[in-house]
Amino acid sequence: MNRFTLGFIIAILVLIAVTVGLVLTTDKPTTTLPENTPEGTVQRYLTAIQEQDYPKAYSYLTFERTPKDTRPTTYDEWVRSLPVPYQSSQPAWRATLGKITTSDNQSTVEILIDIFRPGGPFENPVRTQTVPFQLVKTGDSWLIISPPYLYWIY
Repeated sequence: MNRFTLGFIIAILVLIAVTVGLVLTTDKPTTTLPENTPEGTVQRYLTAIQEQDYPKAYSYLTFERTPKDTRPTTYDEWVRSLPVPYQSSQPAWRATLGKITTSDNQSTVEILIDIFRPGGPFENPVRTQTVPFQLVKTGDSWLIISPPYLYWIY
């Protein structure tokens, strides 16, 4: 057996090992949290963002404005506030549920966002941020007050 054939066989074995490893470590589908909970609302909002269903994502937001507030309030303003990568393609990111604090009709849900971006050979391709979502209860449902935009993927 010559060196080329041996190298080819080793490369095939490595590809098979990597494929098996990826199949075994791939996350299982996440369970959907109850819709009438703060964490369920945030989960549905983030799922709608990932699926690029922006009207649905917008439906989970509420805008309580003050006179000096410049946050977007209409759907068109909100869509224009999305980062350019979101308007054309979807960056790779993952959300993990963190601490939940609820009292009466207000709640804070911390989400750990892992953003995957290729970098240089010595850079970490994963950047993690904790994003606190503030929600308010309106009737039987929860709506997101803050953040109304996707600043974490900039």
